[in-house]
Amino acid sequence: MKKFFAGVLMLLISVSCYAQRFAHFNTGTLYDSFENPSQAAFIPDSSRQFAFNLLPNFNANLYLKGNAQYTLKSRFFLGKYDNSAFTIGEGKFNDVTANVNAYIGMLRMFTSMSGKTEVGLSYQIKGNGRGHVTDETIALFNGIDKFNTNQPYFDLFNNRAFYEAFHQFSINYREKVTHNFAVGAKLSLLSGIGYNNLNVTESELNRNQADQNAATLRLRGTFQSTYVLGQFPRRDLLPFFRSPGAAISLGATYAPKGYIIQANLKDLGAIRWRGEATTYRFNQTRTIRTTTPAQTEQDVEDAITGIFESNPRRGSFTKAIVGRADLSVGKKFMLDETISYFPTAIISKLINGSGTAAALVNQVNFSNFSTSLSGIYNEDRLFDLGLQFMYKTPNVDIFIGSEQLTRSFNLYSASRENESAVTKPMSHSGANIYFGFSFKFGKLLERWKNDSYYYDGSEQGPLGRTWKRWNN
Repeated sequence: MKKFFAGVLMLLISVSCYAQRFAHFNTGTLYDSFENPSQAAFIPDSSRQFAFNLLPNFNANLYLKGNAQYTLKSRFFLGKYDNSAFTIGEGKFNDVTANVNAYIGMLRMFTSMSGKTEVGLSYQIKGNGRGHVTDETIALFNGIDKFNTNQPYFDLFNNRAFYEAFHQFSINYREKVTHNFAVGAKLSLLSGIGYNNLNVTESELNRNQADQNAATLRLRGTFQSTYVLGQFPRRDLLPFFRSPGAAISLGATYAPKGYIIQANLKDLGAIRWRGEATTYRFNQTRTIRTTTPAQTEQDVEDAITGIFESNPRRGSFTKAIVGRADLSVGKKFMLDETISYFPTAIISKLINGSGTAAALVNQVNFSNFSTSLSGIYNEDRLFDLGLQFMYKTPNVDIFIGSEQLTRSFNLYSASRENESAVTKPMSHSGANIYFGFSFKFGKLLERWKNDSYYYDGSEQGPLGRTWKRWNN
């Protein structure tokens, strides 16, 4: 299991589509201000002028839904296959979703003493992936014994898988146009790292009656990739812009009567994949001959890889990156002078695909400390529980959390070869963890007249001045 099984099935799990995106709404962290462009990162009269992340702020997320949960956890953590949960002959799908979003560097500046404008620069690495893989496909890697002779299996290997990864260099602008309305934009240059897109539209498997150790597999479909399977070029990990792209994110925040309403369009853009970009249109048959159990995975891998990489056509192609539309409504309730409760309801939808998620984030603040408990209903109609801890002052942000709390503990336990965790029945398996740390430095931001600064209350940013002219 070196190239295909790891590269197509588990590539989606290893480094990649719906990253942690809920718990940071309305927190005012540096991370929040880059993810939601209209969000402020500074507090006038309390914060210092510049914000910077001392360590990478990252998120990693994955989940797996379907009968393959037990099989794959058993294979990876216990070193053996157990296909007892599979239903051969029914074509049931297993859904795999995974992602990473890591801000390597963030720098933000408060540019108006009246609190009107903020400008930021960021560099992040993102990966998005999703796959729909049948029970029969995964079972095949453990051999052909579960497939009957004299019984052709049609369209039971019609899999779909998608993966993208890229560098993202961005400039962010945020302005408070009026006392209760703010807008923001994030403009990005993209440098592609890797892209795969597989769509099998027809398939057939026949067990050889004369030779019990052989079967013929036919697959038809398309496969687009920027590298040969199992031969990922390390140079593509560096942002050389061999595959360039661009994206924009837009946001607006409106705060009427104590409510905070926020809307965002995120990552509207595309990448022109070049270099080794190749499109394969395959319709081939290969013989799978299983010799020894230890060699089975390699035999299946060689056969399927040979089909996928037939009939190549080299040439660039342009693909939109994963984008989202978010809408949130929140309201802060003061319980006493130092304790507050801040619930936020969020709905999030894919722009260039199907899938809608919703969440209710319950944030409780105790002076400089806060904790958030989140109920999340994701794109595949699965429910998760999230928990976040944060320490936040006007000049320091530290947070850690998970949006798949119980499932993350289960997967961690399974990774330590705990068989009861591997075999535990679950609607889906998964894990999520995110962490961030940033601080502010420079001059203290003071809005009122004193020995250092003077503000007369009339200063506005360019959008604020335009808004004022339109309303006069």
